[in-house]
Order: sequence, then structure tokens, then C-alpha cells
Amino acid sequence: MKILVIGDIHGKIVHSREEVDAVFIAGDFTNARDDSFAEEVLDILQGDIYAVPGNMDRKGVAEILDRKGVNIHLKVKKLGEISVSGYGGSNPTPFNTPFEIEDSVIAEHLSKMENVDVAIFHAPPFGYFDEVNGQHVGSRAIRDWILENKPAIAICAHIHEHQGVAKISDTILIKVGMASKGDVALVELRDEDIIVRFLRC
Repeated sequence: MKILVIGDIHGKIVHSREEVDAVFIAGDFTNARDDSFAEEVLDILQGDIYAVPGNMDRKGVAEILDRKGVNIHLKVKKLGEISVSGYGGSNPTPFNTPFEIEDSVIAEHLSKMENVDVAIFHAPPFGYFDEVNGQHVGSRAIRDWILENKPAIAICAHIHEHQGVAKISDTILIKVGMASKGDVALVELRDEDIIVRFLRC
């Protein structure tokens, strides 16, 4: 199974030549305006789509994701036998963006998210791909949830400076780069193997 992983689209159409079975979208369809752009993105992507809104996405984006049946923010959707869920928005930033949540509230919400094989977040977990100007700015609530629940895969976006793969306990963490600059990831699931490649599109 091949899965295209994208995030931080920020108003740019994403084209990938890869044939995939599913698309995971880790938020920030827009730059806090033109909510309808999210619908354009969804209409051009192939495969089953699983998405969360980002901190830059206003309420209208979540409504579009709901209408299209792809919003997995605190919802579980199956990909074959794989349970996929997620959490959008981010812990607070200095920029007062549309979808920010206090970390204590994120922790409360995530306490209801259980038995997940793949977790898609917008914000990174604290201490992983989250350094900005020498400071870690990720979510402690997301980090703690990953450590406790141990999904096979966790995906995040949000911090534009980073992309890569790391392990958090038993979980493979995939930090996808900015789709608006052509950075995407391709995840292949082959039996027990999880293969991650970073691509330009």
C-alpha cells in the first residue's frame, strides 16, 4: 500500500505523479483565508483521503472536510484494517492563528483517542522536529499521547523548518515538509515494513 503524506499546503495546488492508495493531509490547507481552496485540493487528489485542519485553517475548512467525509479530527476512519485518527490545529503560537488550543485542552481531548494504528497531527510532539530559534515549540500533550498509546505511525507538519523520520518509543514519527514548496512524503506499507521516502513534486 502506498500513501501520499502532505501538509502545510498554504494555498498551493499539490500535484504528485505517484499512484497512491490513500492521502494523509496534516493540515494548513490555507493561509487563514479562502476556505474553499481546501475543496479544490481534495477534488484533485486520488485515493482515500484522511485529513485534519491546521492552525491556519478557519472553521470553514473543517466544515468542508466534514462535508467531504475526510475529517479525522478526533474521529476514527478505517484504511483497510488500519485505524486512522488525528488531531488538528496546534498548541498556542505567537501569531494568534485561527485554530490554536491550549496544551491542557489538547491532552483532555486526546484522552478520548484510543486504539489507533496511525495518528495524524498538525502540530509536532514536543522535542521532535519542533525547534524554532533554539526553542522547542511542539505539543507536550501530543508527545505524551504518543508515548502512552504507541501508534505504529504518527504524522505531523506545522514547523516549516523541518522534515524527517524519528522513533518515539515504538512509534515511527514522520514529519512532512511544506507541500507549498513541493515537499511531500511517500509511505509504503509492505507486510511488517514501513518505508518512508521524501519527494519533491
